[in-house]
Amino acid sequence: MNLNNPLTGLPGNSVIQLKLQEIVKNGTGKAAYVDIIDFKPFNDYYGFALGDSVIRRLGQILQESLPDFFVGHIGGDDFICTGYGDKFVNCIENARQRFRSITPGFYTQRDRELGGIETFDRQGSYKFLPLLDIAVVFTSGSEKHMSVESLSRKAGQTKKLLKGEQIAEPVFPVLQRAIQQEYPLESTKALIEATGVLREEGAVDVLDRILTGKFNWNLRKSAALALGYIGNARCIELLLYALNDSNPHVRTRSVEGLSVSMGYDSGELIIPMLSDKSTWVRRAVLSGIGYAGWKEGLTVLKSRATAIAPGPRINTTQERKAALEGISMLTPSEESGFLAELYNNKNYFPREEVYKTLCAVGTDIAAETVIHRNSFLPGVLNLIGVREKNLRKLESLAVNSLSKGNSIATGTLRFFEGFPLDFEQTTTSELKNNLGSFSGDLFRRLVILLDTKEISVDRSTIARVASRIDSGEQIGTSALSAFLSWVSHRGGVPSGSLLKSFIRSDRRAVAASAALAVRAIADRDLTRKKNVTTIS
Repeated sequence: MNLNNPLTGLPGNSVIQLKLQEIVKNGTGKAAYVDIIDFKPFNDYYGFALGDSVIRRLGQILQESLPDFFVGHIGGDDFICTGYGDKFVNCIENARQRFRSITPGFYTQRDRELGGIETFDRQGSYKFLPLLDIAVVFTSGSEKHMSVESLSRKAGQTKKLLKGEQIAEPVFPVLQRAIQQEYPLESTKALIEATGVLREEGAVDVLDRILTGKFNWNLRKSAALALGYIGNARCIELLLYALNDSNPHVRTRSVEGLSVSMGYDSGELIIPMLSDKSTWVRRAVLSGIGYAGWKEGLTVLKSRATAIAPGPRINTTQERKAALEGISMLTPSEESGFLAELYNNKNYFPREEVYKTLCAVGTDIAAETVIHRNSFLPGVLNLIGVREKNLRKLESLAVNSLSKGNSIATGTLRFFEGFPLDFEQTTTSELKNNLGSFSGDLFRRLVILLDTKEISVDRSTIARVASRIDSGEQIGTSALSAFLSWVSHRGGVPSGSLLKSFIRSDRRAVAASAALAVRAIADRDLTRKKNVTTIS
């Protein structure tokens, strides 16, 4: 069996994994993951033949630059090299410089003069992409889990750094310095929680020191939250330890951290904390049961949703809210009747919170409650188990909700995005009409919805948007690009209708998107005309 990559002739995945095990994990060597930044847009722009040439050339450069070391080709533009010492690192750097020196030859003269290409990236946004370069990620045997996949993840992060999409250095070394130098409290808290947001496993040592040491409770609380986000086995041990902390806020964060990091398995560990004297801890348990998906806790949540909280200083409303939040996360459809009964009880509180929970749980009972209120759609409405008759009534209510302001329109679009039936004609017309008033993300989401639902574009829609552009309204470049993508897919209009306001736009991204739409429309028209001619 041939274990080499057919494009470059270099060893493939199975050999690469053996080399990682032999040289890196069990040895003293390093691995370098090498791939090309923004290769896919280049490949789309210039074509697969030239793209394959770039990949083959990079393979040759790596082979020539690392004659004494291993070079493997995972596939696509991804390579892995292994070797020892500073010589290996220097050879990789030489390969990078050689690749940079030859990349201009892959471009047209115009693009060389520009220093790159203007095209669409992976997210479909039109932007300028500089000449090809390679990203290199080095790793050594100090990492516990060594695999092609783990190296690939690190490479993706490194490419983001190179494009300015992520901070360049880890946070925890700065946090260590902050602890040593008695940095201001709020700023230190921000550093602690930043390590959690970025899932920095290297931060666990300093977080351990904060959580188990004689630090201010504010810092211990933030450390518990960060450990919950990082969520490895050692973090869980520390969070279990912190359930006995003297401060209720630290215990609260520890409960939250366990439900985040352990999911379902946290249920039995956090449920005993319902006997805690602190309302904050008890509320964290109630909402945590829902976030963890621990359905065995549903009976407890129902009981606490109707109970009077113990003690004269305890806020019953807040504890009931936490229980209802937990129920809404579990979304038990069989409990819609129980929730409706609470909502219909005029003496129950918090009444609006139980309404929101009923809407999150769904079924016809929830739908009929929303319809009976006859105002506008709630922010979340579960449509599972709702009959067509009620779906149509909700559709009509949603159409009326579109004009109630941006915050309500955002939730209404979410409803339409999850609507399981084809739209009524009146709904389609009203959605198109809103292209005359929406801007930015609302406009973009609306046209994506229309495209997804396979609704065609007509002349009046083109004219409506063109009129806004011509009058100087700022709809947004990405929103207009999404609109033109819809036109490209569903446009039943003459391609000439895009000439004045779109093709001639001084915004390059809009003009480029319009060019693609014109091409798609003309191609459909000419194909249809050819077929008609052939038949006759």
